[in-house]
Amino acid sequence: MWKVAMSEEVGKALQSVVERVNQAAARRPKTLPAVPPRLVAVSKTKPPEMVVEAYRQGHRNFGENYVNELVDKASDPLILASCPEIRWHFIGHLQKNNVNKLLGVPNLFVVETVDSAKLADRVNSSWQRLRGASTQRLKVMVQLNTSGEQNKHGLPPEDTVSTVQHILSHCAALDFLGLMTIGRYGYDLNLGPNPDFQTLLGRRQQLCDGLQMPLERVELSMGMSTDFDHAIEVGSTNVRVGSVIFGNREYPNSATNTPAPSPEKTAKSMTEEAAKKMQHLTVSKP
Repeated sequence: MWKVAMSEEVGKALQSVVERVNQAAARRPKTLPAVPPRLVAVSKTKPPEMVVEAYRQGHRNFGENYVNELVDKASDPLILASCPEIRWHFIGHLQKNNVNKLLGVPNLFVVETVDSAKLADRVNSSWQRLRGASTQRLKVMVQLNTSGEQNKHGLPPEDTVSTVQHILSHCAALDFLGLMTIGRYGYDLNLGPNPDFQTLLGRRQQLCDGLQMPLERVELSMGMSTDFDHAIEVGSTNVRVGSVIFGNREYPNSATNTPAPSPEKTAKSMTEEAAKKMQHLTVSKP
C-alpha cells in the first residue's frame, strides 16, 4: 500500500542519487567527452504512485525491463495525467513479436536493447508504420554482451561496427544513440576498473574510428545501482538505477515475506559501500 512516508523517502533517495551522479561526473578525466550523465530511474515492479512522486521531484527519465509492464504503467491514468513529459526507456530483452506493442507506448524515448541487425530492421519497419506522416525518428541503442555470459543478451562485441553501420545505412526511421551493456553482476571494484565497462569504451572507440564519428556522438549506457558511480567516472552517459531510488523490488511469487528496506535506507547503505570501494579504485583512462 502506498504511504505518505514512502513518498518522502523516494524524494530523499532520488536527491541522494542525483548528488552522487554529479559528484562522479566531476571526477571523470578531462579526456572524456563532457556529456552530462543521464539518470534513468528503473521503476520495475513499483507502483505508478512512486513514478509520479519521482516525477514531482523533477525527474523525467524512467526505465522498464518488461514490455507488458511498461505498456501498463505508461498507460496508467495517473501517470498520463501527472507526467506529461515523462521519457520511457526500454531496457529489457526485446523479442520481435513484442515490437509493435512496445512501440505503441506513450512517451517512449529510447529502446536501449537492440541486439541484432534483424531486430533493428523489425523496429525500423514497425516505427515507420506507426509514426505515419511524422518524420520523428526513434532513438535506439545497440546492446553488447561484454561479459560473454550465455544468460546475457546482446551482440558479440566484435559485431558492433557492422551492426551500427547497418542501422545508419538501412534504418532511416531509427536514430542511433549509443551502446549499452549490462555486464557481470557483483563485480568487485577492489580488483580494478570493471572490464565490461572497459570493453564498451574500447568498442565505442573502434566504432568512432571506423565510421569517423566523434566520441561525444555515441552515448554509453552502463552502470546500475551497485556500480553507477564507477561507470560514470570511466565514461558512462546513461546509468540505470532502481533499488537505490525506489527500494528493493518486490515480486509476487517471492519466497520471502521479509519487508524490503526503505529507499532512503537502501540509498544510504549503498552510498557507504560505494565510498569504500572507491577508496581502493584507480580509474584507468581509455
